[in-house]
Amino acid sequence: MKLLSLILFLPVASLAQGTFQFTWHGQSNYFQASFILTDAEMQPGATFSSPEFTNSVSIDSLSGFTYNVKNDESLFGGGVNPWQFRMTFVDFNRGVELFVRSLSFPVGQMAGEIEEKPISGSDLYFESGFWTYAEIPEPSVAALSGLGLLMLKKSKA
Repeated sequence: MKLLSLILFLPVASLAQGTFQFTWHGQSNYFQASFILTDAEMQPGATFSSPEFTNSVSIDSLSGFTYNVKNDESLFGGGVNPWQFRMTFVDFNRGVELFVRSLSFPVGQMAGEIEEKPISGSDLYFESGFWTYAEIPEPSVAALSGLGLLMLKKSKA
């Protein structure tokens, strides 16, 4: 009975946290990129500033470089509602920089572009594409507490 309760309860509990995984879909497949936003950052007027976001931003380039907050000087601005943001990564050790931009057109789409180039030079790689996002199922503290109480009550019975 405990196992059945756990199996029935976990799908409900797993939708409670409110984080979203964004994934890049480029036309040329030059870049693999993703980041995580919280529910609060998805609201109108919010900016990307949570630890979930800054610790999750990662962009792999066809040139073999990986850009993230841990390894590079980084600047972020904008938000998703309305869809408008900019990210800049500068790697002074390798002498390269990466620009990630959202586009306002087509309206209602999550279009963007990523550009990699030497700090003082022309593009290495440039790609247009779009972003998609999906909710990350994670159990909330309330859901886990409820599950613990349910199991405790069942064990005493």
